[in-house]
Amino acid sequence: MKKILLSLVALCCAMTASAQLTEAFAATLQTGDVSKVFYGADAFKTALTEAQDGSVITLSSGTFNVPDNIDKSVKVYGAGMDDDAATGIAKTTLNGQIKINGVEGVQTDDICLEGLYINGSIYIESTDDDQIENLKVVKCRFAGLDCRENSNHFIFRQCKVDGGMGGSSTVATGMMIQNCWISGLIKDFAVESTLVVDHCILRATPYTSYSGNWHGPYYFKNTIMAYDSGNYYSRISDGGVAVNCLGNFNYGEGIIKTNCYTQIAWSALFADGQNNVDYYITNTTTPRTWELADPETYVGDDGTQIGPAGGDYPWDFIPSTPRITESTIANKTVDGKLSISIKAEARPVAE
Repeated sequence: MKKILLSLVALCCAMTASAQLTEAFAATLQTGDVSKVFYGADAFKTALTEAQDGSVITLSSGTFNVPDNIDKSVKVYGAGMDDDAATGIAKTTLNGQIKINGVEGVQTDDICLEGLYINGSIYIESTDDDQIENLKVVKCRFAGLDCRENSNHFIFRQCKVDGGMGGSSTVATGMMIQNCWISGLIKDFAVESTLVVDHCILRATPYTSYSGNWHGPYYFKNTIMAYDSGNYYSRISDGGVAVNCLGNFNYGEGIIKTNCYTQIAWSALFADGQNNVDYYITNTTTPRTWELADPETYVGDDGTQIGPAGGDYPWDFIPSTPRITESTIANKTVDGKLSISIKAEARPVAE
């Protein structure tokens, strides 16, 4: 309980929402019962340098320079991958590629990234050809995944991926991609990989007779496979499995299909009536929920609606860290004291 209270206090001191408490970018490092706060664009880099395995780093809103390499088993929490108009909280931006590369002879496991806008890709490589285990990326936006090391039990959940997710012939054991919006292709992991794509939207340029682009032979379920009009098809490589997915699979010989739905107009599919599968509602900055207009018709194998709004982790870009929802700061001191009132909302940490 003491550690939880320390986390909450440190976070409330560090978090910024518009001009709530401070204009300084802050990183709070908690190791055991000891907390430190660092300020400025290099605060994340400094916090990681002083961190130990098991440390928690909490970043405020703002833009931070990225460290050269994450080589410790740490958890990094930000204010969010996107601005939240409801509370006025601005996103946490990491300015550059995130590289996760183990130290020679040392496993780098149990890294967690949540609530971050990563202005670059996530790059995975180990120096000693060991598997990297139990990476969890939740409610983050990033340019893509470049995995050049065998991986074990990676989870990508409720993320917006602006590009593709590639494996460079590495083996992905137990990789779960859940409730994500993915703009590029998921491909190039070794055929023996056990990779599951569940309750996602795949926005990759689909297969045509000219392009030759397709997703790898993985297990896709409850997923919306986007395609455009004309000679365009949702293409999964031979040997792939599609269960309760929506899309045009007419070109995909060799796919094992079960209970798949034929593509309909986007405006008829989504409850908001938007005729696209883009991240934002057209001409607004209001994030979409991906709720279906007819969730009882397009049902997944788990009994919930297909796409990011269904499953055990319905689409939600708000991170699990406590959030300052209201603050009042007096204009002047009284008897040498400044009156500050803060209301915070605690949210369950993603499992």
